[in-house]
Amino acid sequence: MSLSSDNSAPHHLHSILARVRESSSVNYASGWAQALDAEWGSLEFAKRHSEVVNLLLDTVVQLNALPERARERSLRYVPSWWIAVVQPQANWTDNGRDSSSIITPDMLDHLEAAADIIAGSLVGSTAAPRSTDLQGISDQCQEWIDLLQSMDDVEISGSVRDELLSQIEHLIWLIDNVHIFGAARVSTEASRVIGSLAQASATMGNSNPDTASRWGKAWIAFIAVCVAFNVGAPIVQESIQSGTAVVKEIASVVDDVRGAE
Repeated sequence: MSLSSDNSAPHHLHSILARVRESSSVNYASGWAQALDAEWGSLEFAKRHSEVVNLLLDTVVQLNALPERARERSLRYVPSWWIAVVQPQANWTDNGRDSSSIITPDMLDHLEAAADIIAGSLVGSTAAPRSTDLQGISDQCQEWIDLLQSMDDVEISGSVRDELLSQIEHLIWLIDNVHIFGAARVSTEASRVIGSLAQASATMGNSNPDTASRWGKAWIAFIAVCVAFNVGAPIVQESIQSGTAVVKEIASVVDDVRGAE
């Protein structure tokens, strides 16, 4: 099993910025549009560029998890990476600013070096998942969509249901665009969805027994498949169905919260 991972957020941030720089475009806007495969000024472009900002934010969070020397050495370059992503003082459509000037080669090298440190230090976590097989997470997303759409406002608040559906659909979108944003963004967003589902569990109303049972099994399966994805380990159907001791403990806490209301 590999001791590192190139699935990290800074690896994909590096890849995107390198594509912008190497696009030979006459301005930043064209370079970004080519790198993100989206029309400049479109909703899809705005959504994709926002995910690039998320990659930078994830990078900063992950750098803060490193040992002090590696952390301090890498954090000093964050402002330069932020300027490259946002270019707050530049006109993106100015043809006098070709895409090659968006970031210097040495700043790209520092970003890649930080990515390698994160990959080596945090491998097997959401920051640097080992696996690249997203089919299990995708299947679980579809199961959750089917389950949530089958629940009425008595079982779960309509606003909570709609927010969950939106988060899960965004997770599916990230899976569809994993070639751009990488597996770490999928893993991080999946963890966010798990947290939202846990909160929703504590607010559920009078669910029928079948729905409640299906909810519990689906939640355990989602956690199990995400853990398996992060550590790169195969997982058998029995373990998805029964869950680990840790997952059972989490489910017990949620039950206690619901019972206290």
